[in-house]
Amino acid sequence: MTPRITLVGGGSTHWTPRLLCDFANTASLQDTDVVLVDIDGDSLPLMLDVGSHIAKCRDGIGLSVTATTDLDEGLDGAEYVVTAFSVGGFSSMRHDLEIPARYGIRQPVGDSVGPGGVTRALRSIPVLLEIARAVERRCPTALLLNVTNPLSALCRAVTRETAVQAVGLCNEVVGLQFVTSLLLDADLRRVDPTVAGVNHLPLVTEMQVGGDDGFARLRALLDDAAAQAEPVWMTPPPGMHYRKVSDGPDWTKADVIAGNRLKFELFQRFGVLPGSSDTHVAEFFPGFVTAASDFGREWSAHHYGLAGHVADKRDDDQGVAELLASDEITGYPSGELVAPLLDSILRERPTPLPVNLPNTGQVENLPDGVVVECMGLATGGRVTPRDHARVDSILGEQLRRVVVAEELAVEAALTGNRTTVLEAMLADPMAGRLPYEHVVAMTDELLAATRPWLPQFTDPTRA
Repeated sequence: MTPRITLVGGGSTHWTPRLLCDFANTASLQDTDVVLVDIDGDSLPLMLDVGSHIAKCRDGIGLSVTATTDLDEGLDGAEYVVTAFSVGGFSSMRHDLEIPARYGIRQPVGDSVGPGGVTRALRSIPVLLEIARAVERRCPTALLLNVTNPLSALCRAVTRETAVQAVGLCNEVVGLQFVTSLLLDADLRRVDPTVAGVNHLPLVTEMQVGGDDGFARLRALLDDAAAQAEPVWMTPPPGMHYRKVSDGPDWTKADVIAGNRLKFELFQRFGVLPGSSDTHVAEFFPGFVTAASDFGREWSAHHYGLAGHVADKRDDDQGVAELLASDEITGYPSGELVAPLLDSILRERPTPLPVNLPNTGQVENLPDGVVVECMGLATGGRVTPRDHARVDSILGEQLRRVVVAEELAVEAALTGNRTTVLEAMLADPMAGRLPYEHVVAMTDELLAATRPWLPQFTDPTRA
Protein backbone atom coordinates (compact mmCIF):
# COMPACT_ATOMS: atom_id res chain seq x y z
CA MET A 1 0.00 0.00 0.00
CA THR A 2 1.35 3.43 -0.97
CA PRO A 3 1.86 5.65 2.09
CA ARG A 4 0.28 9.13 1.96
CA ILE A 5 2.25 11.81 3.79
CA THR A 6 1.20 15.44 4.17
CA LEU A 7 3.98 17.95 4.89
CA VAL A 8 2.58 21.14 6.43
CA GLY A 9 5.12 23.86 5.80
CA GLY A 10 5.93 22.15 2.52
CA GLY A 11 7.37 25.29 0.95
CA SER A 12 10.40 25.06 3.24
CA THR A 13 13.72 24.91 1.43
CA HIS A 14 15.18 23.33 4.58
CA TRP A 15 12.78 20.49 5.35
CA THR A 16 11.17 19.52 2.07
CA PRO A 17 14.31 18.68 0.03
CA ARG A 18 15.81 16.74 2.95
CA LEU A 19 12.70 14.68 3.59
CA LEU A 20 12.01 13.98 -0.08
CA CYS A 21 15.59 12.77 -0.59
CA ASP A 22 15.25 10.58 2.51
CA PHE A 23 12.03 9.12 1.12
CA ALA A 24 13.74 8.40 -2.21
CA ASN A 25 16.59 6.67 -0.37
CA THR A 26 14.27 4.50 1.78
CA ALA A 27 12.81 1.46 0.03
CA SER A 28 9.55 1.47 1.99
CA LEU A 29 8.96 5.16 1.16
CA GLN A 30 10.05 5.34 -2.49
CA ASP A 31 6.48 5.15 -3.80
CA THR A 32 5.08 7.61 -1.27
CA ASP A 33 2.31 10.03 -2.19
CA VAL A 34 3.47 13.35 -0.68
CA VAL A 35 1.22 16.40 -0.39
CA LEU A 36 2.90 19.73 0.34
CA VAL A 37 0.76 22.29 2.18
CA ASP A 38 1.83 25.89 2.74
CA ILE A 39 0.03 29.19 3.29
CA ASP A 40 2.64 30.79 1.02
CA GLY A 41 1.53 29.55 -2.39
CA ASP A 42 4.51 31.18 -4.07
CA SER A 43 6.88 28.81 -2.22
CA LEU A 44 5.28 25.64 -3.57
CA PRO A 45 6.19 25.57 -7.31
CA LEU A 46 9.92 25.35 -6.53
CA MET A 47 9.33 22.45 -4.13
CA LEU A 48 7.22 20.70 -6.76
CA ASP A 49 10.19 21.02 -9.10
CA VAL A 50 12.38 19.51 -6.38
CA GLY A 51 10.01 16.57 -5.98
CA SER A 52 9.81 15.92 -9.72
CA HIS A 53 13.58 16.17 -10.04
CA ILE A 54 14.22 13.70 -7.21
CA ALA A 55 11.76 11.20 -8.70
CA LYS A 56 13.35 11.60 -12.14
CA CYS A 57 16.87 11.08 -10.79
CA ARG A 58 15.84 7.80 -9.19
CA ASP A 59 14.49 5.67 -12.02
CA GLY A 60 11.94 3.11 -10.95
CA ILE A 61 10.53 4.87 -7.90
CA GLY A 62 6.94 6.06 -7.74
CA LEU A 63 7.45 9.11 -5.53
CA SER A 64 4.59 11.52 -6.25
CA VAL A 65 4.54 15.13 -5.00
CA THR A 66 1.56 17.47 -5.21
CA ALA A 67 0.85 20.77 -3.48
CA THR A 68 -1.98 22.92 -2.16
CA THR A 69 -2.59 25.96 0.01
CA ASP A 70 -5.80 24.40 1.40
CA LEU A 71 -5.06 22.59 4.67
CA ASP A 72 -8.22 20.47 4.69
CA GLU A 73 -7.67 19.39 1.10
CA GLY A 74 -4.06 18.51 1.83
CA LEU A 75 -5.00 16.39 4.84
CA ASP A 76 -7.66 14.29 3.14
CA GLY A 77 -6.54 10.66 3.19
CA ALA A 78 -3.26 11.39 4.99
CA GLU A 79 -1.82 8.57 7.07
CA TYR A 80 1.11 10.65 8.35
CA VAL A 81 1.28 14.41 8.85
CA VAL A 82 4.60 16.20 9.28
CA THR A 83 4.53 19.76 10.68
CA ALA A 84 7.48 22.03 9.92
CA PHE A 85 6.77 25.76 10.06
CA SER A 86 7.98 29.05 11.51
CA VAL A 87 5.37 31.66 12.46
CA GLY A 88 6.59 35.07 11.42
CA GLY A 89 9.93 33.81 10.13
CA PHE A 90 12.93 36.06 10.69
CA SER A 91 10.69 39.09 11.35
CA SER A 92 9.43 37.55 14.59
CA MET A 93 12.67 35.75 15.45
CA ARG A 94 14.54 39.05 15.44
CA HIS A 95 12.55 40.21 18.48
CA ASP A 96 13.10 36.86 20.26
CA LEU A 97 16.84 37.47 20.17
CA GLU A 98 17.37 41.22 20.15
CA ILE A 99 15.00 42.29 22.94
CA PRO A 100 16.40 39.84 25.55
CA ALA A 101 19.93 40.83 24.49
CA ARG A 102 19.19 44.40 25.55
CA TYR A 103 18.46 43.03 29.03
CA GLY A 104 21.74 41.07 29.09
CA ILE A 105 20.41 37.67 27.95
CA ARG A 106 22.45 36.30 25.04
CA GLN A 107 20.69 33.20 23.67
CA PRO A 108 22.88 30.89 21.57
CA VAL A 109 19.79 29.69 19.63
CA GLY A 110 16.65 31.10 21.24
CA ASP A 111 14.08 28.67 19.85
CA SER A 112 13.33 26.24 22.71
CA VAL A 113 13.82 27.79 26.16
CA GLY A 114 14.72 31.22 27.40
CA PRO A 115 12.60 34.24 26.50
CA GLY A 116 12.88 33.37 22.80
CA GLY A 117 11.55 29.88 23.41
CA VAL A 118 8.58 31.21 25.39
CA THR A 119 7.53 33.78 22.78
CA ARG A 120 8.03 31.28 19.96
CA ALA A 121 5.71 28.89 21.81
CA LEU A 122 3.08 31.63 22.21
CA ARG A 123 2.81 32.21 18.48
CA SER A 124 3.37 28.61 17.28
CA ILE A 125 1.03 26.65 19.57
CA PRO A 126 -2.22 28.14 18.17
CA VAL A 127 -1.06 27.36 14.62
CA LEU A 128 -0.17 23.76 15.43
CA LEU A 129 -3.46 23.30 17.28
CA GLU A 130 -5.33 24.54 14.21
CA ILE A 131 -3.51 21.90 12.17
CA ALA A 132 -4.17 19.18 14.77
CA ARG A 133 -7.87 19.97 14.87
CA ALA A 134 -7.97 19.77 11.09
CA VAL A 135 -6.30 16.35 11.41
CA GLU A 136 -9.10 15.32 13.78
CA ARG A 137 -11.65 16.34 11.16
CA ARG A 138 -10.05 15.04 7.97
CA CYS A 139 -7.75 12.14 8.91
CA PRO A 140 -8.31 11.29 12.60
CA THR A 141 -6.21 8.12 12.58
CA ALA A 142 -3.14 9.85 11.11
CA LEU A 143 0.10 10.04 13.09
CA LEU A 144 1.34 13.63 13.51
CA LEU A 145 5.12 14.05 13.46
CA ASN A 146 6.20 17.49 14.65
CA VAL A 147 9.67 18.87 13.94
CA THR A 148 8.82 22.50 14.79
CA ASN A 149 10.41 24.21 17.81
CA PRO A 150 9.88 24.58 20.70
CA LEU A 151 9.17 20.93 20.10
CA SER A 152 8.22 19.66 23.57
CA ALA A 153 5.84 22.56 24.28
CA LEU A 154 4.13 22.29 20.90
CA CYS A 155 3.60 18.54 21.21
CA ARG A 156 2.28 19.05 24.75
CA ALA A 157 -0.40 21.44 23.46
CA VAL A 158 -1.56 18.89 20.87
CA THR A 159 -1.67 15.93 23.25
CA ARG A 160 -3.37 18.04 25.94
CA GLU A 161 -6.06 19.57 23.72
CA THR A 162 -6.76 16.93 21.04
CA ALA A 163 -6.99 13.18 20.53
CA VAL A 164 -4.31 13.24 17.83
CA GLN A 165 -1.27 11.05 18.44
CA ALA A 166 1.63 13.49 18.18
CA VAL A 167 5.29 12.54 18.23
CA GLY A 168 8.11 15.08 18.34
CA LEU A 169 11.25 14.25 16.38
CA CYS A 170 14.70 15.79 16.85
CA ASN A 171 18.09 14.43 15.85
CA GLU A 172 20.19 15.84 18.71
CA VAL A 173 20.53 12.42 20.39
CA VAL A 174 21.74 11.03 17.06
CA GLY A 175 24.42 13.71 17.26
CA LEU A 176 25.47 12.38 20.67
CA GLN A 177 25.62 8.87 19.26
CA PHE A 178 27.91 10.17 16.51
CA VAL A 179 30.13 12.00 19.03
CA THR A 180 30.38 8.82 21.10
CA SER A 181 31.29 6.80 18.03
CA LEU A 182 34.12 9.25 17.29
CA LEU A 183 35.48 9.12 20.83
CA LEU A 184 35.16 5.36 21.38
CA ASP A 185 35.91 4.15 17.81
CA ALA A 186 32.50 2.51 17.79
CA ASP A 187 29.80 1.81 15.25
CA LEU A 188 27.22 4.57 15.71
CA ARG A 189 24.47 1.94 15.43
CA ARG A 190 25.87 0.15 18.50
CA VAL A 191 25.60 3.25 20.71
CA ASP A 192 22.43 2.74 22.76
CA PRO A 193 21.52 5.47 25.28
CA THR A 194 18.76 5.52 27.89
CA VAL A 195 17.20 8.97 27.62
CA ALA A 196 15.07 10.93 30.11
CA GLY A 197 14.47 14.62 29.51
CA VAL A 198 12.83 17.16 27.25
CA ASN A 199 13.70 18.24 23.75
CA HIS A 200 17.13 19.90 23.52
CA LEU A 201 17.78 18.69 27.07
CA PRO A 202 17.64 14.92 26.66
CA LEU A 203 19.54 13.53 29.62
CA VAL A 204 21.28 10.19 29.17
CA THR A 205 21.26 8.21 32.40
CA GLU A 206 23.18 5.20 31.04
CA MET A 207 24.59 4.04 27.74
CA GLN A 208 25.62 0.77 26.17
CA VAL A 209 28.24 0.75 23.42
CA GLY A 210 28.48 -2.59 21.67
CA GLY A 211 27.47 -4.37 24.87
CA ASP A 212 29.96 -2.45 27.04
CA ASP A 213 29.26 0.22 29.66
CA GLY A 214 29.60 3.35 27.55
CA PHE A 215 29.82 5.63 30.59
CA ALA A 216 32.77 3.68 31.98
CA ARG A 217 34.56 3.92 28.63
CA LEU A 218 33.90 7.66 28.38
CA ARG A 219 35.21 8.25 31.91
CA ALA A 220 38.37 6.32 31.11
CA LEU A 221 38.95 8.39 27.97
CA LEU A 222 38.34 11.69 29.78
CA ASP A 223 41.06 10.69 32.30
CA ASP A 224 43.58 9.57 29.65
CA ALA A 225 45.46 12.42 27.91
CA ALA A 226 47.41 10.01 25.70
CA ALA A 227 44.23 8.39 24.37
CA GLN A 228 42.76 11.82 23.67
CA ALA A 229 45.64 12.54 21.28
CA GLU A 230 44.48 9.74 18.96
CA PRO A 231 42.89 10.80 15.65
CA VAL A 232 39.17 10.31 15.13
CA TRP A 233 37.91 8.09 12.33
CA MET A 234 36.06 10.97 10.64
CA THR A 235 36.54 14.72 10.55
CA PRO A 236 33.61 16.38 12.36
CA PRO A 237 31.29 18.12 9.86
CA PRO A 238 31.52 21.94 9.74
CA GLY A 239 27.93 22.18 10.99
CA MET A 240 29.07 20.98 14.41
CA HIS A 241 31.01 24.25 14.82
CA TYR A 242 33.98 22.67 16.60
CA ARG A 243 37.25 24.57 17.01
CA LYS A 244 40.42 22.57 16.59
CA VAL A 245 42.61 22.71 19.71
CA SER A 246 45.21 20.06 18.92
CA ASP A 247 48.40 20.52 16.92
CA GLY A 248 48.82 18.97 13.51
CA PRO A 249 46.45 18.47 10.58
CA ASP A 250 44.42 15.57 11.97
CA TRP A 251 41.34 15.99 14.13
CA THR A 252 41.78 14.19 17.42
CA LYS A 253 39.58 12.97 20.25
CA ALA A 254 40.79 15.96 22.26
CA ASP A 255 39.22 18.25 19.63
CA VAL A 256 35.89 16.45 19.93
CA ILE A 257 36.03 16.60 23.72
CA ALA A 258 36.73 20.34 23.55
CA GLY A 259 33.70 20.74 21.29
CA ASN A 260 31.59 19.12 24.00
CA ARG A 261 33.24 20.65 27.04
CA LEU A 262 30.01 21.71 28.71
CA LYS A 263 28.25 18.34 28.54
CA PHE A 264 31.33 16.50 29.76
CA GLU A 265 31.66 18.90 32.70
CA LEU A 266 28.10 18.02 33.76
CA PHE A 267 28.71 14.33 33.10
CA GLN A 268 31.83 14.18 35.24
CA ARG A 269 30.23 16.20 38.06
CA PHE A 270 26.78 14.63 38.21
CA GLY A 271 26.93 11.33 36.33
CA VAL A 272 24.31 12.27 33.73
CA LEU A 273 25.21 13.09 30.11
CA PRO A 274 23.24 15.79 28.25
CA GLY A 275 22.34 14.45 24.81
CA SER A 276 22.20 17.69 22.78
CA SER A 277 24.93 19.91 21.42
CA ASP A 278 26.45 22.24 24.00
CA THR A 279 24.88 25.14 22.09
CA HIS A 280 21.43 23.92 23.14
CA VAL A 281 22.43 22.61 26.58
CA ALA A 282 23.86 26.00 27.59
CA GLU A 283 20.44 27.62 27.34
CA PHE A 284 19.06 25.32 30.04
CA PHE A 285 21.93 26.18 32.43
CA PRO A 286 22.33 29.96 32.16
CA GLY A 287 25.31 29.97 34.52
CA PHE A 288 27.28 28.84 31.50
CA VAL A 289 26.06 31.78 29.37
CA THR A 290 27.57 34.80 31.10
CA ALA A 291 30.16 37.45 30.32
CA ALA A 292 32.71 35.40 32.32
CA SER A 293 32.75 32.74 29.58
CA ASP A 294 32.05 35.05 26.63
CA PHE A 295 28.41 34.01 26.97
CA GLY A 296 29.16 30.32 26.75
CA ARG A 297 31.59 30.36 23.86
CA GLU A 298 34.45 29.23 26.12
CA TRP A 299 32.22 26.32 27.15
CA SER A 300 31.86 25.31 23.46
CA ALA A 301 28.44 26.91 22.93
CA HIS A 302 28.14 28.26 19.40
CA HIS A 303 26.00 31.40 18.98
CA TYR A 304 23.82 31.48 15.89
CA GLY A 305 22.28 34.91 16.29
CA LEU A 306 19.90 36.16 13.66
CA ALA A 307 22.75 36.39 11.17
CA GLY A 308 23.49 32.70 11.66
CA HIS A 309 19.87 31.70 11.10
CA VAL A 310 19.74 33.87 7.96
CA ALA A 311 22.97 32.28 6.72
CA ASP A 312 21.48 28.82 7.24
CA LYS A 313 18.48 29.84 5.13
CA ARG A 314 20.81 31.11 2.42
CA ASP A 315 22.68 27.80 2.47
CA ASP A 316 19.37 25.91 2.20
CA ASP A 317 18.38 27.96 -0.84
CA GLN A 318 21.76 27.35 -2.43
CA GLY A 319 21.41 23.64 -1.71
CA VAL A 320 18.11 23.56 -3.60
CA ALA A 321 19.74 25.24 -6.60
CA GLU A 322 22.59 22.73 -6.56
CA LEU A 323 20.18 19.79 -6.24
CA LEU A 324 18.18 20.94 -9.27
CA ALA A 325 21.36 21.49 -11.29
CA SER A 326 22.66 17.96 -10.66
CA ASP A 327 21.73 14.73 -12.44
CA GLU A 328 22.08 12.83 -9.17
CA ILE A 329 20.74 13.13 -5.63
CA THR A 330 22.68 12.29 -2.52
CA GLY A 331 22.50 8.75 -1.24
CA TYR A 332 23.37 9.87 2.28
CA PRO A 333 20.62 10.19 4.90
CA SER A 334 19.89 13.71 6.09
CA GLY A 335 20.11 12.66 9.73
CA GLU A 336 16.51 13.66 10.34
CA LEU A 337 14.26 11.03 11.90
CA VAL A 338 11.02 11.23 9.91
CA ALA A 339 12.02 8.63 7.31
CA PRO A 340 13.61 6.18 9.80
CA LEU A 341 10.52 6.28 12.03
CA LEU A 342 8.11 5.78 9.13
CA ASP A 343 10.29 2.99 7.74
CA SER A 344 10.21 1.28 11.13
CA ILE A 345 6.40 1.50 11.18
CA LEU A 346 5.86 0.38 7.58
CA ARG A 347 8.24 -2.58 7.79
CA GLU A 348 7.04 -3.49 11.28
CA ARG A 349 10.63 -3.60 12.50
CA PRO A 350 10.77 -1.64 15.77
CA THR A 351 13.92 0.49 15.82
CA PRO A 352 14.92 2.47 18.92
CA LEU A 353 14.76 6.18 18.08
CA PRO A 354 14.69 9.34 20.22
CA VAL A 355 11.11 10.62 20.38
CA ASN A 356 9.05 13.13 22.32
CA LEU A 357 5.92 11.62 23.87
CA PRO A 358 3.53 12.24 26.78
CA ASN A 359 5.05 10.98 30.01
CA THR A 360 3.50 7.72 31.18
CA GLY A 361 6.27 6.94 33.64
CA GLN A 362 9.25 6.76 31.32
CA VAL A 363 10.74 9.77 33.15
CA GLU A 364 9.96 8.79 36.70
CA ASN A 365 10.58 12.14 38.39
CA LEU A 366 8.36 14.20 36.05
CA PRO A 367 4.56 14.45 36.08
CA ASP A 368 2.40 12.26 33.89
CA GLY A 369 1.17 13.90 30.72
CA VAL A 370 4.00 16.37 30.16
CA VAL A 371 5.89 15.73 26.95
CA VAL A 372 9.32 14.20 27.50
CA GLU A 373 12.12 12.96 25.30
CA CYS A 374 12.98 9.26 25.52
CA MET A 375 13.97 6.34 23.37
CA GLY A 376 10.88 4.97 21.68
CA LEU A 377 9.72 2.07 19.53
CA ALA A 378 7.09 1.97 16.80
CA THR A 379 4.85 -1.06 17.28
CA GLY A 380 1.42 -1.71 15.86
CA GLY A 381 1.39 1.67 14.16
CA ARG A 382 1.93 3.52 17.44
CA VAL A 383 5.04 4.97 19.03
CA THR A 384 5.66 3.98 22.64
CA PRO A 385 8.45 4.57 25.19
CA ARG A 386 11.12 1.89 25.44
CA ASP A 387 12.74 2.70 28.80
CA HIS A 388 12.01 3.96 32.28
CA ALA A 389 14.58 6.17 33.99
CA ARG A 390 14.98 8.73 36.76
CA VAL A 391 17.18 11.82 36.70
CA ASP A 392 18.53 12.68 40.13
CA SER A 393 20.95 15.43 41.21
CA ILE A 394 20.67 19.09 40.25
CA LEU A 395 20.10 18.04 36.64
CA GLY A 396 16.82 16.41 37.62
CA GLU A 397 15.79 19.54 39.51
CA GLN A 398 16.65 21.73 36.53
CA LEU A 399 14.64 19.42 34.30
CA ARG A 400 11.64 19.80 36.60
CA ARG A 401 11.93 23.59 36.45
CA VAL A 402 12.09 23.54 32.65
CA VAL A 403 8.91 21.45 32.53
CA VAL A 404 7.15 23.92 34.85
CA ALA A 405 8.09 26.80 32.52
CA GLU A 406 6.93 24.85 29.47
CA GLU A 407 3.59 24.03 31.08
CA LEU A 408 3.06 27.70 31.86
CA ALA A 409 4.01 28.69 28.30
CA VAL A 410 1.48 26.22 26.91
CA GLU A 411 -1.22 27.56 29.22
CA ALA A 412 -0.41 31.14 28.24
CA ALA A 413 -0.50 30.32 24.54
CA LEU A 414 -3.92 28.70 24.94
CA THR A 415 -5.50 31.36 27.14
CA GLY A 416 -3.88 34.60 26.01
CA ASN A 417 -3.24 35.50 29.64
CA ARG A 418 -0.38 37.98 30.03
CA THR A 419 0.18 37.13 33.68
CA THR A 420 0.73 33.49 32.76
CA VAL A 421 3.33 34.61 30.21
CA LEU A 422 5.14 36.45 32.99
CA GLU A 423 4.96 33.34 35.17
CA ALA A 424 6.49 31.29 32.36
CA MET A 425 9.31 33.81 32.03
CA LEU A 426 9.95 33.82 35.79
CA ALA A 427 10.04 30.01 35.88
CA ASP A 428 12.32 29.75 32.85
CA PRO A 429 15.95 29.24 33.97
CA MET A 430 17.40 31.82 31.59
CA ALA A 431 14.74 34.54 31.64
CA GLY A 432 14.10 34.13 35.36
CA ARG A 433 17.62 35.02 36.40
CA LEU A 434 17.01 38.70 35.62
CA PRO A 435 15.83 41.18 38.25
CA TYR A 436 12.06 40.92 38.62
CA GLU A 437 11.34 44.35 37.16
CA HIS A 438 13.50 43.52 34.14
CA VAL A 439 11.57 40.29 33.54
CA VAL A 440 8.32 42.28 33.63
CA ALA A 441 9.63 44.95 31.26
CA MET A 442 11.17 42.42 28.86
CA THR A 443 7.97 40.36 28.79
CA ASP A 444 5.88 43.44 28.02
CA GLU A 445 8.28 44.49 25.29
CA LEU A 446 8.31 41.03 23.69
CA LEU A 447 4.51 40.83 23.70
CA ALA A 448 4.25 44.28 22.14
CA ALA A 449 6.86 43.62 19.47
CA THR A 450 5.43 40.23 18.45
CA ARG A 451 1.78 41.31 18.68
CA PRO A 452 1.12 40.78 14.93
CA TRP A 453 1.58 37.02 15.49
CA LEU A 454 -0.27 36.83 18.83
CA PRO A 455 -4.00 37.26 18.14
CA GLN A 456 -4.91 35.53 21.41
CA PHE A 457 -3.44 38.47 23.38
CA THR A 458 -5.55 41.21 21.80
CA ASP A 459 -8.47 40.81 24.24
CA PRO A 460 -8.16 43.71 26.72
CA THR A 461 -10.19 41.82 29.34
CA ARG A 462 -7.41 39.28 29.78
CA ALA A 463 -4.75 40.06 32.36
